[in-house]
Amino acid sequence: MRLIVPFAAGGAADIIGRTIADKLGTLYGKTIIVENMAGAGSNSGINAAVKAEPDGHTLVLGAIAVAINPFLYKSMPFDPAKDLAPLTLALETPNIVIVPATSNVETLADLIAKAKAAPLNYASAGIGSSLHLAAELFKQQAKVDLVHVAYRGSNPALTDLIAGRMDVMFDNASTALPQIEAKTVRAIAVTTKVRLATLPDVPTVAEAGIPGYEMGNWWALFTSAKVPSAITAKLTIDLRKVLADPDVQKKITLVSGRVIASSSEELAAHLAAESSKWKSVIEAAGIRESQ
Repeated sequence: MRLIVPFAAGGAADIIGRTIADKLGTLYGKTIIVENMAGAGSNSGINAAVKAEPDGHTLVLGAIAVAINPFLYKSMPFDPAKDLAPLTLALETPNIVIVPATSNVETLADLIAKAKAAPLNYASAGIGSSLHLAAELFKQQAKVDLVHVAYRGSNPALTDLIAGRMDVMFDNASTALPQIEAKTVRAIAVTTKVRLATLPDVPTVAEAGIPGYEMGNWWALFTSAKVPSAITAKLTIDLRKVLADPDVQKKITLVSGRVIASSSEELAAHLAAESSKWKSVIEAAGIRESQ
């Protein structure tokens, strides 16, 4: 068996994928090979899973991009709703709204007031990234003017934020937390509907003044829609067992993850809801792949 991780090695997706693959391999008494297959915003790796032999031996770790990419890319090699069999919504990780440590912005209310007085610049890891869309959702719901500055990845964006060249960033928890702990940036809110356990005093965006705001980076397991339903049903049961394992849950907390371990039906409903949500955000913001 193999688990395709459609992102580069070494990041949060890789840690999540290898953690799940190791424990699933133990359950099955065999080695599950993890293949990092980055490219086209995860489309390349997911398409490889869609095209694989439909015997249930190829799984893929999808992310929020599964719901975003159909509205961002001019053409897609697959249709997520038709070509993927949902197995389980595995976990969620937050983004954190951060400002430079030297900023006079102490709260989300401060940020909103300042943005209404004059446009602020926000940094992201690139067009269509979770950092970009989290900020655009905030911009639309808070009715403030934020100017997007896209970087090639989170690290250079974070570097400029720390230096004070950017006003705000909606960064992934895994990269933001070390800088928060080092006091080079200040956390003013988290984007998920529940607070982050490691930052219990930092409110959610919804708590801090934008009711209904919610944006979580989610990670889910899929296989090809051509795989027989009896096989996908067993895979879902086994993956939920894996996600319930204390060792797996402990490792997932290291990337600030919150385990969900949904049913396949719940994942299908989640994907449909997320697709509708991000379609509206992308269209309202006028985001295009070529930007």
